[in-house]
Amino acid sequence: MGEYDAINAHNAAKARSAGWPELTGSPGQVGWATTVRQNKIDEFDAGETAELDRSQARAVLLRETRAAAWIDNRAHPWAMVWLINLTDDERATLLPENPK
Repeated sequence: MGEYDAINAHNAAKARSAGWPELTGSPGQVGWATTVRQNKIDEFDAGETAELDRSQARAVLLRETRAAAWIDNRAHPWAMVWLINLTDDERATLLPENPK
């Protein structure tokens, strides 16, 4: 087992014990994305999100179960994954109706 495999396995075990949803994709994608997801959740946990309900924001992040989406957004802040997983109703509540 390589170094990255061990890191991915460790993060997969943490995700399972936390009750996070399983990711979907190829085995290679799922391993990599599990670590990307953990990194983004850690980034979220370390940040200031006073204007957001943290438990709701975390639930929105964890809605994303496609490994490819986590990999594709790995260079972006956690809020990118959050934003793409908001429902239309959540967007309407959070975002201004007539931005200037």
